[in-house]
Amino acid sequence: MSVGQRRSFDGHRCTIRYVGTVEGTTGDWLGVEWDDSSRGKHAGEHKGTRYFTCKSRHSTAGSFVRPSRPSDPPRGFVEALRDKYASEFEQELARHASAEGKVDGDAGQKNAIEISGKVVEEVGFDKIRKQLAELAELRIVLLDGMCVVGVLPSYEPDQSLVEKACQEIMQTCPKIIELDLSRSLLSRWRDVWQICDSLKQLKRLRLSGNRFEPLEKGLIFEEITELHLEDTLLTWDEIAELSSRFPALKSLTVSANELVEITRPLPCSTITTLTLEHNDLTSLSTLHHLTSLSNLQHLSLRGNNISAIQDTPQSPSFHFPPTLRSLDLSRNNIPAWTFINALPALFPGLTTLRLSGNPLYDQPPLPPSLAPSLTKPMTVDEAFMLTLSRLPPCLTTLNYSPIKPNDRANAEMYYLSLIAKELSATPADEERAVLAAHPRYAVLCDQYGEPRVLRATVSDSSSGRVVHPRSVAARLVKMAFYLPSSSSSSSSSTTAATSSTEKTGDDNISKNTPSILPDIRIKEIPSSFDTYQIKALVSRLFGLRPYSFRLVWETDEWDPVNGDGDGGDSDTGDWDESSDDGVDTGKTPRDTGRVVRREVELVDTTRDIGFLVQGDVGMGLGEIKIRVEV
Repeated sequence: MSVGQRRSFDGHRCTIRYVGTVEGTTGDWLGVEWDDSSRGKHAGEHKGTRYFTCKSRHSTAGSFVRPSRPSDPPRGFVEALRDKYASEFEQELARHASAEGKVDGDAGQKNAIEISGKVVEEVGFDKIRKQLAELAELRIVLLDGMCVVGVLPSYEPDQSLVEKACQEIMQTCPKIIELDLSRSLLSRWRDVWQICDSLKQLKRLRLSGNRFEPLEKGLIFEEITELHLEDTLLTWDEIAELSSRFPALKSLTVSANELVEITRPLPCSTITTLTLEHNDLTSLSTLHHLTSLSNLQHLSLRGNNISAIQDTPQSPSFHFPPTLRSLDLSRNNIPAWTFINALPALFPGLTTLRLSGNPLYDQPPLPPSLAPSLTKPMTVDEAFMLTLSRLPPCLTTLNYSPIKPNDRANAEMYYLSLIAKELSATPADEERAVLAAHPRYAVLCDQYGEPRVLRATVSDSSSGRVVHPRSVAARLVKMAFYLPSSSSSSSSSTTAATSSTEKTGDDNISKNTPSILPDIRIKEIPSSFDTYQIKALVSRLFGLRPYSFRLVWETDEWDPVNGDGDGGDSDTGDWDESSDDGVDTGKTPRDTGRVVRREVELVDTTRDIGFLVQGDVGMGLGEIKIRVEV
């Protein structure tokens, strides 16, 4: 046993990283890194001492096992091939030979069949001979998970036996064009090369789930055009060096290798398809070395952590060659439309794109601050249209869906309508900043006409400034809370009336003006607050016990009263608990005269205060006067 060798214990594959003693124990140990990183207990250390380092970044990939622990037997290539595709024929052959017994020597020589070095005799097995002959016709061979260690079932084979085994491979299965040796016990590239060199027609090779030692010199894989290296934990430098040994390579898959950066260009310029799925790439700028692949047509980045175009502002500028037509960015962490807007410049030849499964599509079509009615995540159709409309007409397929002319027209007109809503909801002096986020706006306006933008503005009566109805300032309600001068936090009811106002014609006449000014507190409150939140605020402002006071809105509206001055209404302060809108619609006159001010009590309700004061009152239009009655 030596470092770098592969083992399988009860079907669980691992790589030996250490052979020797462990402090505090007796005897030798094998330090192994499991292919399944969740199977171990540590990362190569024991009681503070590190004995080996795992290739995986997971903290539980390593274990110590005894060298005496039984391991699954390794297999040679031909042995695994026959176990998988011809074992039933060999068993049947041996059974019949044993049952029939031996024939005379001449006949035995004439009808002898040699299988895996053993001579058996043919006793009328025409059907079995035909089935065994089909082994030579195999074109696709799948030996994944069969513990193949090389051409022979030995970690240190005799070279003379290796040559004989290679000859046997040529004779047994000369027509193989695709071979899968994934999840085996391969560790040396020379063992892989000996198998491939014996299969003269081999084009597609799968080696996923193996763990390899450094590449030996002089190994060239002449005819391989497709190579799969998923979950091999090869570094990018190792992958780049390896690709140079495949001069005919067109398709390379290096998914699930914990790659965080592309550190150098690939020297194999023949590559047309590159798959980098389920790694740890975070930005497109980490891929800039790949722009040297002049024949690249398809790039798959599915399942990474890509969230930005550039890691830093100093990242190099780049763009891929026009030959790159297909791009898969699904299931990443793309958060914003600015990322999508940048794709046409980076991938000028793009015709096929996949973007599903990104957090971008968990948002509403427009921010809630601009479109309060659009609060739910966008639908699949909305996501499709808003993505399509941001990309140029050369795109023909989006998320596996072919793009029809009417699909594009509908998407672009819908996109224009949303831009119009956004412009309508922002002040005119911010228009340039809004349009900067929509680089195709001018092109779409030329094609469909400029959308109608309706900006509504109102004046703030207190400051005279112009306030947009959907600006931050407009979403705040300025409330002036005042506590009548004779009230106190310990009172359970109002003990004195505040000043009342009578309006006669155009004149305002104040009566019973108090000698002491009331305690007034002015606060700007979000229109999303409900009455409970407002009462909690008032309780803190005036030091009142919760639920020991009422809030009465003194509006700017006036109502006529009967000649006796009481208007036929009760001044008891009662209100309807079942009111739907949370306001007391009764008119409670607080003084005698021809007209009285309308007052509305803010009763306990979860309805937003913005609903109660909607219209021409509140929200950017001055103060709302609220009387606090203890």
